[in-house]
Amino acid sequence: MHTFPLLSSALRRRAVRASFIKASFIRASFIRASFVRASCIKTCFVRACVAVVVLGAALRPAPAEPPDADGRDLARVEAAVDRALEYLAAKQRPDGSWPQGLSAKPNTGISALCTLAFMGRGHVPGRGPYAQTVGLAIDGLRASRQKSGLLCHAGGNSHGPMYEHALASLALIEASGWVTDPEMRQTCRDAVALIVAAQNKEGGWRYQPQPRDADLSVTVMQVVALRAAQNARLPVPEKTLEEAIAYVKKCSRPEGGFGYQPGAGVKNAQSAAGALCLQLLGRFDDPAVAKALSSLQGKKYVPQMDQYFHYMNYYAMQAHFQAGEEAWAAWHPRVRAQLLETQSADGSWPGWGEERLNGPAKSYSTAMGAITLEVYMHYLPAYQR
Repeated sequence: MHTFPLLSSALRRRAVRASFIKASFIRASFIRASFVRASCIKTCFVRACVAVVVLGAALRPAPAEPPDADGRDLARVEAAVDRALEYLAAKQRPDGSWPQGLSAKPNTGISALCTLAFMGRGHVPGRGPYAQTVGLAIDGLRASRQKSGLLCHAGGNSHGPMYEHALASLALIEASGWVTDPEMRQTCRDAVALIVAAQNKEGGWRYQPQPRDADLSVTVMQVVALRAAQNARLPVPEKTLEEAIAYVKKCSRPEGGFGYQPGAGVKNAQSAAGALCLQLLGRFDDPAVAKALSSLQGKKYVPQMDQYFHYMNYYAMQAHFQAGEEAWAAWHPRVRAQLLETQSADGSWPGWGEERLNGPAKSYSTAMGAITLEVYMHYLPAYQR
């Protein structure tokens, strides 16, 4: 049995930056807080991916705290994220969605990523300079709900609605700390129930909301959403988590890394996804985690290392942070340098191999770049340990 402490989906920023470490890093220390509903505010959540949980000491020994960037680099990271959010705010449509390359119709997955980018910087519904942007985005995600609970526009534009559903579920669960009406709670509950029902007999998930086949790419998104659901005190069966662990382990490779499906060859994006899955499911010390991260660290870090480079970055940054100081120090400087050096003057990032998702607006790549850098900021539970 796993014992995960239950936290709210809305954590107020409590990062207290401490003394310089190793002359180039600042450590962040965090104070846990409980629900505070006094002004319709839940104060536990805060900086997203969509990810997810602060795990108790019963699951693992007290880890060394990984360092953050030093003050100068952290300021550059924050400035880059702020430029990205300014860019995204200007691209938002009146219905709360963001344009993307799949079609002219709203895509809840990409809109959810954009929403998480704002919340990952601490911008929440009802307050701050992006109150309207975030509120409109959340309304748009809620409007996508189908009778089945699926968070995907009917007749939508994706061959993989479970991608969209998982990301939209994560965004709404995190936002439910501020949007506290009963309908929002029920929407989140139904979204989680659909994820549970769609798990296949192997323990994974696939594109469609039926329990048929599975792949690790879709599975990791469901795992992150389920972790957020537990934080929000939404019911998640233990059996679902156990079977997810079994499926992820089947995708691991003896040489180190993970494949798209059991028996498939190692892919960098899947190595990041598989490692994070096991960490969020409580298997921090599983040998497959360390082997996957070592496999990633041994590769030349360039956008061409994976056709889904932003996707890989999103999960690899979180997985290395969860793994502790040594793994974090081996990974994050190269990611930080790449993203800071390649951001356009308007605040956007190029799509590299994912232009099919991106389209001219570059909403997807810009949101992913911002979320990846927001791991430094520790607002969302996904970016805490």
